[in-house]
Amino acid sequence: MKVTIYLDVLFLINFGMNLLIVWLTGYICGRQAVWWRYLLSPLAGSILFVLLVWIPIPAKWIYYICGYGITGMLMCYLAYQPKGIKSILRCYSCQLVTTFLLGGVMNWLYFSTPFSDWLVRQFGQKGLQLRELVLLAWFSGMILAVLTAGFRRYRKEQHMDLYQVSLYFEDKNVYGVGWLDTGNFLTEPISRRPVVVADPVWIQSILPEEYRDLVSVYIEEGRIDYDRIADKRLKKARWIPYQAVGEAQGDMLGILCAKMILRVRDICMIREQVIVGISRTPLSDRNRYQMLLHTDIVKQEEYICCR
Repeated sequence: MKVTIYLDVLFLINFGMNLLIVWLTGYICGRQAVWWRYLLSPLAGSILFVLLVWIPIPAKWIYYICGYGITGMLMCYLAYQPKGIKSILRCYSCQLVTTFLLGGVMNWLYFSTPFSDWLVRQFGQKGLQLRELVLLAWFSGMILAVLTAGFRRYRKEQHMDLYQVSLYFEDKNVYGVGWLDTGNFLTEPISRRPVVVADPVWIQSILPEEYRDLVSVYIEEGRIDYDRIADKRLKKARWIPYQAVGEAQGDMLGILCAKMILRVRDICMIREQVIVGISRTPLSDRNRYQMLLHTDIVKQEEYICCR
């Protein structure tokens, strides 16, 4: 049996699919490129693919390496200009994932939905011809773009709630990540200042010995050692009443810190005399963030540009 391959048709199909994959890769993975690079990259990939089909390859593994490895990395480099081997491999991995997702959506749309029947009614023939393939790829790309748009928005909102934090106690400071907790309504009962909550291990690194001992007693025994506060004259210790969901009212140990700096994008917020409540347990799994921020602290109008 002989199979006739028209290189011009093969080139057009491959160019169209490469163009869609390059665009989806940039959209899904947040890569940006100049408009003409969106054309140059799939053009180069299509030319190399046609040459690999036209020129006899002595071994299949050479074909796979050239067709899927070198060609894909070249397309990534021409489109997004990543710097360094790691960046190229990361970009290529993203392109492979996008290609896999697009192929999965195309298979689902064609074999598991009435889409193939609709193509037959429109064009009156069986099988995937060039027009049907273009429509299938276009619809699949739009479905994938819509699905990933929701995921990107969710990730963006999650990222927007995270702030780079610098916390200062006297002449020491510690760096970490704070999460804006809209359910944090803690306030210090006397001054009525909003209270942020910190991971116990994280904040102890900047505290003097007498305050570290106070925090250790609170974490291990679950009580505030008022006698120690009076004997050592720990003037920056604070009492913070709290009410957790499903639990009785409790007492949280607080520490008055000199300053806290919050950074997000190009905005830098400085807060003086911040009361930090000590959590008895880690705040997040895998240490994703070390502080729960109060809405009133973040929404204060005073901020500066830190570009």
